[in-house]
Order: sequence, then structure tokens, then C-alpha cells
Amino acid sequence: MNDTATGSGTDKPLKFKAGSIIFAQGKTSKYLYIVKKGEVMLVKIKGSTCTAIELCGERDILNEVSVLSSTVNELTAIAKTEVELVLVSQSDVLKIIKNSPVWIPDIFKTLCERLKHTQQMIDEHNLATDKDARLIISKDDEKKYVQNLADYNADF
Repeated sequence: MNDTATGSGTDKPLKFKAGSIIFAQGKTSKYLYIVKKGEVMLVKIKGSTCTAIELCGERDILNEVSVLSSTVNELTAIAKTEVELVLVSQSDVLKIIKNSPVWIPDIFKTLCERLKHTQQMIDEHNLATDKDARLIISKDDEKKYVQNLADYNADF
């Protein structure tokens, strides 16, 4: 499944097989994802190089910056194991924000801008050198992830 699905999300978790692309960098996304089960790796893919940024697990939220700021994804999410995700539509998230106090949207906007700026600084200055062992990607997995992203983009 790619993120072009329509609707307002689902209470029933969706399952993704290990290696599946959940959402892709450079693409828009209509959903915020909550990990119910399994692990999702957030990666940055440049050409044939895949850099792991974070490993997300149960109860983690994915794609919040893209959904809250209505911008393209900065990262690609790949199911590291079989995962179950609960989808929350961008329209549902924005409705809740719209019905909150007037200063809440400004807080979210500021936080998103700061997170994006921080990630850019980490990337530009190669500050993510001390890796958690769980974030090391084998050459075989790197090739597989890059190909999966290419296949995902071809279907998009």
C-alpha cells in the first residue's frame, strides 16, 4: 500500500511486511502513523546510499512533521519487521488542531520548523556518526531498500 489511499484513516491496524515502504521521502503524505506492533526504520536515501536515522517501535508516531506542516516527507519509512500501523488522516489531525486554542497551530508550526532545521544540520555536518547498532544497514539490505523505494516511486 502506498500513501495515496483515500479516507480518514482507520482504527483497524494495517499490516506491512518487512522491507515494505510505508511512505517515501520527497512525496506528500496524507497520514500520521502510530506503530502498534513491530519496528519501522526511518532512513534517508541518496542515490544508492541508505542512511538509517531512527528505529521506531510500539506507540511511536511517524510522519508527524509532514502531516502537520503539509510538506513532502524528508525521510522514507521502511518496515524493518512485520508491522501493524494505525493510520490517522491528515484531515482528522488538522480538524483537531483547528478546534484547539488559537496558539496551538503556531506551536506545531514552530516545532516542525525546528525539527526540520535540526535534521538539516545533522545531515549537513554529518553529526550522526555514532550509530546505535540497531541502525546499521547491511549492504544487502541497503540494496533491497533502495530498490523497494524505486519500485514504490514507480507505482506512485
